Amino acid sequence: MLGSTYKVYPSETIIARTIKLSICDAYSPKVWVTQVHFWPLADPDKFQRAYDILKLGLGRTLTEIPALAGTICHLSDDPRDLGIHIDHDPHVEFAFKDLSDSNHIPRYADLKANGFPLAGLVEPLSQPAMLSPVHEGSRMITAQLSRLDGGLALSFGVNHVLADATSIAEIERIWSLHTADVSNHVTSTHRPGMDEMASRTRLSLPVSQPPTGSNYQKAALTLLDDAKRAMQASCGGDAEEIKMCLWTFSSSSLAKLKSVAAGCDASQWISTMDALVGLFWSRLAVVKQKSTNEAESVLLFPMNIRQRLHPSIDAHYIGNAIDIITTSCPLLALKADSGLVTAARQIRRANTGWQETKWASWLAMASDLPNDQAIVPNPLCLLATHNMAFNDYSKSLSNVLDWGIELGVIDRTRYMHLEPASNFANCATAVFVNPRLTDGSLEVVMTATEHLNGMLAADEVFSKYGRFVTVWS
Repeated sequence: MLGSTYKVYPSETIIARTIKLSICDAYSPKVWVTQVHFWPLADPDKFQRAYDILKLGLGRTLTEIPALAGTICHLSDDPRDLGIHIDHDPHVEFAFKDLSDSNHIPRYADLKANGFPLAGLVEPLSQPAMLSPVHEGSRMITAQLSRLDGGLALSFGVNHVLADATSIAEIERIWSLHTADVSNHVTSTHRPGMDEMASRTRLSLPVSQPPTGSNYQKAALTLLDDAKRAMQASCGGDAEEIKMCLWTFSSSSLAKLKSVAAGCDASQWISTMDALVGLFWSRLAVVKQKSTNEAESVLLFPMNIRQRLHPSIDAHYIGNAIDIITTSCPLLALKADSGLVTAARQIRRANTGWQETKWASWLAMASDLPNDQAIVPNPLCLLATHNMAFNDYSKSLSNVLDWGIELGVIDRTRYMHLEPASNFANCATAVFVNPRLTDGSLEVVMTATEHLNGMLAADEVFSKYGRFVTVWS
């Protein structure tokens, strides 16, 4: 039998304690952020060795990031007062499962040939905890290694209360390096020293006095009722059947897209991500054709603010350090021939125009609200079908990390969206830019009906750059 226990303990003794989380952690989504990595496995007998070295690497990772070995706890009646309790039995669960003989799981070669769709795979590849909501007592990370017919699947979920996308990429980086060390029979330290408590305090208390007259407080007090009414109105009809639609953009097509999206004004620099998201934003406005030309489309996305703050926060900080950015553009402008250029420039302005004073105003509001009015989400703009949200995971190294001489680089990673597809129905389109591939190309997953996805595939502008790969529910 593989291993003696699912429990993974830190490689060295860590001190029992409680870590107070930041306001930004408390306001993060109470969900698991989950990924699954796929490796080929030519020799089935090496499954046990793969599990063992990953387990040892994870134990060393817990030593360098002790918070991963704890559980969520409330420190008071204030819903914002959250912590991570590390007890005298600190551990995480790392399961293994042999699915190589399952009639319901495709062969690895077929999965790879079809673009690694996740249809029917999320539940069997996941630990039960990853399929449940985050709650008091939830652990910070859980994982499972599954043997497939011809391959391996490593799924892991990280508790969003502790970590944003940047933090998860850092956790994964450290785990991969320790796993490589295990194969090389060496022991190393891969995490720079830092004062994480100071960073959490920084993300709980504004450094300077925020401006007065902010409308954040009024918005927060009326948000929940407004959100309920909007959701009821938007779901009045039949819910759309939403799928996860995977597109790929080669490095050469991304270069062409960036050149076109930049327009003729050389002073208006844009990034590749501005161009890519601008393509989705503008062409979705064209193919949907649901709203009047006078209406605006809102774009929402999280932004890493570690290096934007003054003083800045260490780039390797494990925690939530993001601001949610919204920007808007008239649908008429997005649908015009110059819509791609307009969209890309609007996204660039949203990036460069970020102001710490506005974020400080939100932080002050979030800290000062009465307990019964705290932790209110802001879902309003996500309930309008002509709006869009995106998450940029392209800077994550998932697809290029080397896990050592025995495992090597994965074939592909996929994000497992554990919420029901119906949660995305009659809502804004969500676009997820996946970690960059070794050849410089990018994969993008979009929530859409198959009809809407087909219209994008037939769109003359969109099809110049993107290639449709696969779809799953």
